[in-house]
Amino acid sequence: MKLKTTQLIAFVLLCVLSFSYSLEAQERIAVIQSPNVVLLDPMTGDIIDPSFIVLDAGTPKALIQVGDEIWISYQIGDKIERYDLDGNLLSTISGGLDNIKGMALINESEVWLTNAGSQNGAPDDAIIRFDLDGNNLGFFSTAGVSAFDIVDNGDGEVYISYIGASTSKIERRDYDGNVLGNILEPGVVNFIQQIEIEEPGVILAAVFSIISGGNQNGLYRFSETDGSILDFWNEGNLRGVAKLGNGEILWTSASGVHRLDPATGISTLISGDSGQYFGRLTLDGCTAPPAPTGDTEQTFNEGATLVDIVVDPTDVTWFATEADALAGTNPLPLNTVLVDGETYYAVNIVAGCLSDPLAITVTITLNLNDFDDSNFSFHPNPTNDILYLDYNKTISEVVISNILGQVVKVQKANSKAVEVDMSALSNATYLVKIVSEGHSKTVKVIKQ
Repeated sequence: MKLKTTQLIAFVLLCVLSFSYSLEAQERIAVIQSPNVVLLDPMTGDIIDPSFIVLDAGTPKALIQVGDEIWISYQIGDKIERYDLDGNLLSTISGGLDNIKGMALINESEVWLTNAGSQNGAPDDAIIRFDLDGNNLGFFSTAGVSAFDIVDNGDGEVYISYIGASTSKIERRDYDGNVLGNILEPGVVNFIQQIEIEEPGVILAAVFSIISGGNQNGLYRFSETDGSILDFWNEGNLRGVAKLGNGEILWTSASGVHRLDPATGISTLISGDSGQYFGRLTLDGCTAPPAPTGDTEQTFNEGATLVDIVVDPTDVTWFATEADALAGTNPLPLNTVLVDGETYYAVNIVAGCLSDPLAITVTITLNLNDFDDSNFSFHPNPTNDILYLDYNKTISEVVISNILGQVVKVQKANSKAVEVDMSALSNATYLVKIVSEGHSKTVKVIKQ
């Protein structure tokens, strides 16, 4: 399959951005969940801001970034609201619009908007054009067929999705609005809402309705070359669709925002409010999350790995040098074996934004401890109150420390089975040291 040059370059850049962290800009996926615009992590789909913009009534449908602005279309409200990148309302475009849905920035010079009604002086089934200042430039007729979404392929063509049992299709037009043909012919599926170019040669489509006796509604992958069905997931009445940096796919319906793992076909609900279209935003610089905390010098037995270092939060990213930690490059795998005397740098990464690094120097001791791990157990972990310790030898003492190494509880014992009451401790991760016959073992326990 021959790939368009600009499209291939765009895809390569997207891959690079998806697996690197920017200190200069925040990449976000935005989704309309009336009455809010919700911001999601572009890599994982996790919610970053549940109410970035609070919207009016009138069925807000789609949103796009236009330079330093965010434009939001209202399907029933018959208007476009323009916001700055902080979510402040700037102005409203109204008049000449009726039953509007999808929008796209075309050739970096115009915004195209789908229109399907004739009220308010609107042109009925058409694509309405605006310049970047919001001035109406006219329209292209869609010949009595209702369009729902628009995508610029970055190489001189625009893809438009349509609805109707016999008229649903994905159409190709040039930047002058001339029809070039179809990617997906009518009659294959019914009621295509949002579409997205997932990668060169593949189009994601949210299909809302069923064709009687034909294909189901749900999430589709279509070939960009010939419109053939590459994949299908029967997820119901879909409206929005977007690809995540981790390879999973976001989709929306009246049931909420969902995240689908293509490898398993399993979808997970992210938020239960009714969802519409997704948009991609590049906002202003990062707000650094809190730096990790922990003892800056820690001792381990031979064979310990990065997982064994005690730090809060536990899901940090590790780096071998301070330069890598500051740049967010060359992260270490968690199974990296610790080296005596080396310093490792922990970074808390939230929504692509990096914290200051925490430097931890490790000391490795020879594994001469005769503590019999195979005959020791503890439970439950996490625990709400009582931690149960069982060993085949007499436990003489239990010492509990926080992750900074500060002792918070010492309990004397003289038994093979010991109950440790942790109910008075704050919810956190603790180091629990078990002493028996001159030997010891330390385990990590979460109090919640």
